[in-house]
Amino acid sequence: MATSPRPLKSRRINARLSDAQEALLRKGALRKGQTVTEFVVQSACAVAEIELAEQREFALPPAQWQAFLAALDKPTEFNPGLRRLLTEPSAIELANQK
Repeated sequence: MATSPRPLKSRRINARLSDAQEALLRKGALRKGQTVTEFVVQSACAVAEIELAEQREFALPPAQWQAFLAALDKPTEFNPGLRRLLTEPSAIELANQK
């Protein structure tokens, strides 16, 4: 199976840490089987994604705002896959039943 090429990583961020912070990051990385760099980047990106997802205000140009409002006002369509997802037990629920 061919693997996709990794994106070029050319940017660097430096951080100053206490001994306790560095030890904590090293332990976390070891526990996940990652390098410290992989662990720090993955963790920081996850927190950044959560922070950005919590954004409550959006500024849109008038045409995009109208398109957004139209999408909100559009009638819903029946989606059998979504109905099944919301009514059938999840994989976790099924595993707990065993």
